[in-house]
Amino acid sequence: MSTNPFRTLQGKFTLYLSILIVVMMSGLSYWTISREKDLMEKVIIREGKALVESFAISCTNTMLYEEIGLVEEGGLLDNYISDLMQKRDLNIIYAMILDPKGKVIAHNSMVEVGNLYQDEITQRVLTSWNTLLQYPTDNVLDISTPLSISTKRWGTLKIGISLENLKKESSTLIWKYILWTGLFILLAIVIIAFLFGLITKPLKWLTKEMDETRLGDDPPPLSETRQDEIGILRRSFHRLLGRIKEDEREREKTQRGLLQTEKMVAVGKLTAGVAHEINNPLGGFLNCIYHFKRGGQSPEKQQEYLQLMEDGIKRIQKTVTNLLEYARPPKLERSPTDFNSIVEKTLSLLDYQIQTNRIEVIKNISCQLPPVEVDRNQMAQVFVNIFLNAIQAMGEGGVLKIGASTLDERLIITISDTGKGISKEILPTVFDPFFTTKGEGKGTGLGLWITQGIVERHGGTIHLSSQEGKGTTLEIQLPLR
Repeated sequence: MSTNPFRTLQGKFTLYLSILIVVMMSGLSYWTISREKDLMEKVIIREGKALVESFAISCTNTMLYEEIGLVEEGGLLDNYISDLMQKRDLNIIYAMILDPKGKVIAHNSMVEVGNLYQDEITQRVLTSWNTLLQYPTDNVLDISTPLSISTKRWGTLKIGISLENLKKESSTLIWKYILWTGLFILLAIVIIAFLFGLITKPLKWLTKEMDETRLGDDPPPLSETRQDEIGILRRSFHRLLGRIKEDEREREKTQRGLLQTEKMVAVGKLTAGVAHEINNPLGGFLNCIYHFKRGGQSPEKQQEYLQLMEDGIKRIQKTVTNLLEYARPPKLERSPTDFNSIVEKTLSLLDYQIQTNRIEVIKNISCQLPPVEVDRNQMAQVFVNIFLNAIQAMGEGGVLKIGASTLDERLIITISDTGKGISKEILPTVFDPFFTTKGEGKGTGLGLWITQGIVERHGGTIHLSSQEGKGTTLEIQLPLR
């Protein structure tokens, strides 16, 4: 039996656990990458601040000594700026010294010397008395510190550090984490699927064993059984099979008894008709014997009496034979059977009731119907039950229609009457055992229930439709083979 892998326990467990692993690993990777990026940025900031603050001391001293006349500047500030730009551990893209008004005193690019900076970032730098971190763009970190002693300020040292390398390292780190996370997730999914497959393999074996066990078969021997939950389930399954088989035997025994009981009830109903079929020939016998005793008949007349007696005996023999066949014990014995012959024998058994109640029988049965593989005796009981119900429903006068045809290797039988019909309220219960509308003492309520059972044991279906006051129609479908 093929199953969508995502609807199996193994598939669902693997899918849900895989989603959980993906979410957890993605969250963990994101946190780790963010943390690594922050750490690298903090390293740059720490080194940049340390570098700026250490150079600020030298620059401040130089400007102080120059102011008091101890030294002449003589390009010392430019040397400091040049030394800053030589630091390879930090990707410094610019370095400058501004006076308190924002004018460039020294710069790594000589063309910038003398320019006055009045932008927003520079204004914040000039008003800050602490080392200040700013981001002019996403790729640049600006670090500035005042050149001052106490409240005396000579200017500001300002450098710019490129964050391009940080972004490249972050991108490389992201791809590494994606690669390793993907490999880990793939490996985890394969391991999970494999381990869960080992767990569910006994379940698949048990499922196969259940599928191959047919109702009524003896359960396979429990030669080896597991001690885990699968073993408990297997032993429970075997006990269930045993109980089902025992219940099936009891059900068949009960049903055979009920079937025989219903047959005997139907035989009782047939007694009047059978008696009539036998008494009429017996009356003819007595009449022929009376004439033989009187004597004096011509050879032609004697031959006529003998022929009448022979016909009467054959009629009695046919009636008794049909009755015996109908009353045989219920054992399903299929054989190719002519459907017309079953209907004819059934109608002959009920001929007295049909004639007495003035029922018109209309048959629409093709003579070209193929044989149907059924138990002829049990099928005879089916039609006796249905015909008797129809006759009793119509009372005196009515039409019983019997039709049969084939469709897709099935025999379709329709039986309808013009009786009083069945109300919609009780129509769903007509096949229930011991349900009857005939009143107390006039029926057992088993006829249609047993009829349904016989039809279903033949692999067929039975459907009843009725309109109160207009009659009832029964449709039976039987497989030809």
